[in-house]
Amino acid sequence: MTRTALTLSSLAVLALTGCSEPASETGTGASDQTESKPEISVAPITEAESIDAGLAVGEQVPLETGFLANGNETSFAEILENGPALVVFTRSVEWCPYCQTQLKAINGIVGDLKDRGYTLYGLSYDSPAQQDRFSKNQMLQYEMLSDQSSAVIDAFGLRDPQYTDGRAVGVPYASVYLIDKTGKIIAKTVSGDYTKRPSNDQILALVDSI
Repeated sequence: MTRTALTLSSLAVLALTGCSEPASETGTGASDQTESKPEISVAPITEAESIDAGLAVGEQVPLETGFLANGNETSFAEILENGPALVVFTRSVEWCPYCQTQLKAINGIVGDLKDRGYTLYGLSYDSPAQQDRFSKNQMLQYEMLSDQSSAVIDAFGLRDPQYTDGRAVGVPYASVYLIDKTGKIIAKTVSGDYTKRPSNDQILALVDSI
């Protein structure tokens, strides 16, 4: 497997859709209100729209920084024992409808990634209970990683600095990282606009470019 910088597919992709209500970025507490459910579209990111943030291709991930998986303390050192990983950094399963839409969509490529040798993970600052509720409701076929203190998010250099108060403090840029079994970053994409995320086709194209 050769190391490579980010290469995004130029394929035209239909926007993904969701149904959760957008919430204020600086509000306090998570919103569970469902009175209004407008359609939410997640626009595919283009190469020109990706930003230079976070750990770079070729760098090592923080192997020993802890987070929770299924409520149990673990780390990249442990999960990479199962082989290379594709990690989707997302803002919140509770209040970010764009994140909810993306997380539901990538459920459809778990098998494709497994065929390519990657285990898919989602990572957010939500609690294990919040992630578990969302995962069960959406029947996710991959594991969510809980980084409640944003320690991993910070170690990757992905904290979105525009939020200084409210519930969005500590969220990451919407990002996808491909990590080999030694913990080395082999490809990535980082979006500065949380409404734009790599589509499933773009994620698979990124993997196939390695």
